[in-house]
Amino acid sequence: MTAATMVRPVDRLRALNWSGILYATAGLAALVLLWQLAVIFISSGNGTIPSPLQIARQMHFDGFAFYADAASYTVSAAFRGWLWGNSLAILLALVAVAIPFLERPILQLGIVSYCLPIVAIGPLMMILFSGDTPKVVLAALSVFFTTLIGTVTGLRHVDRTMLDLVHGFGGGTWHKLFKVRLISALPHLFAALRIAAPAAILGAIVGEYMGGTETGLGLMLVNSQQAMEIPRTWAIAVVASVLAAIAYAATSLVARLMTPWAREVSTDIGGLHAKADGGGGWAMAIATALGSLGLVLFVWWAILRGFSVPPFFGKGPLEVWNYLVDPLTGAQNRAQLMREAVVTIRDSAAGLVVGTVAAVLVAIAFNLWGGVERAFMGVAIALRSIPLVAMAPLVTLVFGRNMLAVVMIGAIVTFFPTLVNMTLALAQTPARSRDLMKVFGASRFKTLMTVQIPSALPALFTSLRTAAPLAITGALLAAWLATGKGLGYAIVTTAAVSDYEGLWARVALTTAFSILLYALIGLVERIVLKAYAN
Repeated sequence: MTAATMVRPVDRLRALNWSGILYATAGLAALVLLWQLAVIFISSGNGTIPSPLQIARQMHFDGFAFYADAASYTVSAAFRGWLWGNSLAILLALVAVAIPFLERPILQLGIVSYCLPIVAIGPLMMILFSGDTPKVVLAALSVFFTTLIGTVTGLRHVDRTMLDLVHGFGGGTWHKLFKVRLISALPHLFAALRIAAPAAILGAIVGEYMGGTETGLGLMLVNSQQAMEIPRTWAIAVVASVLAAIAYAATSLVARLMTPWAREVSTDIGGLHAKADGGGGWAMAIATALGSLGLVLFVWWAILRGFSVPPFFGKGPLEVWNYLVDPLTGAQNRAQLMREAVVTIRDSAAGLVVGTVAAVLVAIAFNLWGGVERAFMGVAIALRSIPLVAMAPLVTLVFGRNMLAVVMIGAIVTFFPTLVNMTLALAQTPARSRDLMKVFGASRFKTLMTVQIPSALPALFTSLRTAAPLAITGALLAAWLATGKGLGYAIVTTAAVSDYEGLWARVALTTAFSILLYALIGLVERIVLKAYAN
């Protein structure tokens, strides 16, 4: 046994980056202080933004048990969904690597699951399942894609010498998989689980927000909003955010203790996405998108049949098609869907563009001024884990029920993943390239624009692919909570009036739009990177 394997857990804890933790704590304290001062001197008469002290007083008045009881239900559903979603993802990842011809359909299934906006399919879960099952299913869907991609990436990222060694001793595919690949995949797997932990809490809260539950943070959020209890609404959002941050930090700590040899890794590997998308040009991109849509139709039909959903509630592809082409009402239905889709596309695009531009600018600032990055990068990672459903009502309270609120919600959910990916990509530019620019007397900014940003383009496009479905989810949620326009609001209203043909048609349209946008970004990425390569 080597000395590295004999390192005790307490020694690993001592090896943690305490200076980074101190910087992050200082950055968080600075933000809280600025928040308090801004409320006192700028928006004291507004009332929509309570100060941290007001939120703390509200939480003290309500008592610990008020939040803990609801949070326990949310965490329970999130944990069950986390277990089911991650277990299925890891199992399918093992199958994908062990049986290569199944890899592409499995990865496409993961992309389809990621492109299903949980806000859109939430009402369907309430129809298909009862009790806590909708929350568990939404939590499982929220973690499946990330863990699948992270595990497949890790299983591939292996020393070929070790595989040859196992093969030389007579080991087969399964020996290589479990004795070499799985151990090698642990850092990537934990990187995925770290992101999946707060995502599971988001899925559970969305399920509670949709109704059909007697308690939970999501239900408390709805009740406090309807009663216009603004400090309590913010307090519930803080509790949800703290839970997400604890889940993220706990998974990070376990990863650090179990894989002390691992460095920081990313689950967003551009090559893996490209292989799932199919590579190639326009024809292959269109074929891949159509294949994903075909997979959606098959899974749609299989779920209705497998769970014996009553025809009154469960409408299949044929019923939706008849809804769109009905001689009497089809034209009106199509026109209404088109109007709603235009609004959703506009809102999604605006949020995606604003969030991406802001994230790139902040990432550049972080790269130029390292102290700023050390102080606020930890805060950015923590804010990335804030559940969207907890954030959206607060944005609506602050900016009102208008287009600005819609753009802000979409921009926020786009901003944090892009910021983290771009900051890491800019920092990981090959040192030789930067040294060469320094030899020729280039300034820091010149090196950034000439070398670092071009080398970070793959990470930027990966971020766009990751953020695009999130931007659509943000637009749906904003339409529901703020503007009352677009597919998000229509999904909620059709469910409320039992217009199940219209509900399933809108969910199908939203999913198709998300898949096509994902494929389109992948196509643009290939064109741009090919141009840079030439």
